[in-house]
Amino acid sequence: MLAVGPQVAASGGAAAFERVVTLGDSYGSGTGIHSDASDYDDQGPAGHSFNRSERLGHSACLRELDETPGPRLADELGVDSVFVACAGAVIAELPNQVEASDIPGDGSGTLVNVIIGGNDLRSIRGESWPDVLVRCITSSSCHQSDSNQLSNLDGIHSDLLETYIALGEEFPGVAVRVLGYPRLMQSDRWCEGVTGVSRGEADWIDDQVDRFNARIAAAAAMARVRTGADIRFVSVTDEFDNHGACRFWQRDRYINDLVIGETLRRSMTAGGEVRNHWNDGLLNVSSSSFHPSKKGYDAYFSALAASLPSLSNR
Repeated sequence: MLAVGPQVAASGGAAAFERVVTLGDSYGSGTGIHSDASDYDDQGPAGHSFNRSERLGHSACLRELDETPGPRLADELGVDSVFVACAGAVIAELPNQVEASDIPGDGSGTLVNVIIGGNDLRSIRGESWPDVLVRCITSSSCHQSDSNQLSNLDGIHSDLLETYIALGEEFPGVAVRVLGYPRLMQSDRWCEGVTGVSRGEADWIDDQVDRFNARIAAAAAMARVRTGADIRFVSVTDEFDNHGACRFWQRDRYINDLVIGETLRRSMTAGGEVRNHWNDGLLNVSSSSFHPSKKGYDAYFSALAASLPSLSNR
């Protein structure tokens, strides 16, 4: 438990935190804690995915509202938790999430924690990052193919910079912690925990995460300089060290390997009715695959708390 109270000040200002806002994608929403979509606390507003001006992410947000870092920190501080993160979110949807979070005034008293960008990644072949991971599992030597290399890191950096500058300019008093992504595999002599992935492929996957995190960190640092707002990158590399999906024992993994479980997709009829489509079966791949486990979100919480010096006294 953190030895803190509701009057603890933000690291960069005098005002006490009054709310903790959670933004971002599935790594922010808590995806990975449960294998079945129906076990999550909340799936987000039923109609938000069908109007681009209001989109927060995919149709099923897979939100865990109490075991994720933002709500846990808010509970420790005795302040409000505002939870908007949604599985599937991309950078272009972050302004919608900011608007939905209803940050008051100039942002003073508000701590925002956010992780975003993973769903924007594309390979030279044009595949998403999850598709690249599947290719590595189902084929050999994925790391040696030029078509699997990431192609849009420069564009992601530019988009994140623009987004964080806009946030800092609109809310100059806000404290923003941009959380990084964990190294997914972390092989040793081989990758026992993920069938189909060799040591070379696992190391390559982790190298891509490192490259990606470097761009996220640079965008956060540049936005802080441009706006003067308290916008800072938070690495989780140390907290996840030696706990990737390659670990032999599941208890040692902070990142899930391939998970089988129930999934949810929503659709809207021509008349505006939103329908839920649940899918389950012996071979149905859960959205929790290659996402943090409960222990992984504990590691995220530790990293978030440590990034706020006045809150890290345990």
